[in-house]
Amino acid sequence: MSHAGPEPPPTLLPCPGTFTQMGWEVDDIETAVSRLRERGVVFEGVDAPGLRTKNGIADVDGNYPSKHARGERAAWFRDSEGNLLGIGEPVR
Repeated sequence: MSHAGPEPPPTLLPCPGTFTQMGWEVDDIETAVSRLRERGVVFEGVDAPGLRTKNGIADVDGNYPSKHARGERAAWFRDSEGNLLGIGEPVR
């Protein structure tokens, strides 16, 4: 199938989100990661200065200040379209 007119610029074409598109707070990230893995979810590995995952989970200092937390434990995965999604547990 073709269409008339010029191709849209690349910035207007659908593409997966490279930054976290949506996130959910969980009470127990270890259990959440384990249950999601049982269902076939693959978690992203991160190895960057100041941010490293271990078994799919990263300790992130300074997140959740509005919840009086000193940070969060976080994990990221991609949906079927390649968008980055996350789960996080506040560290108090």
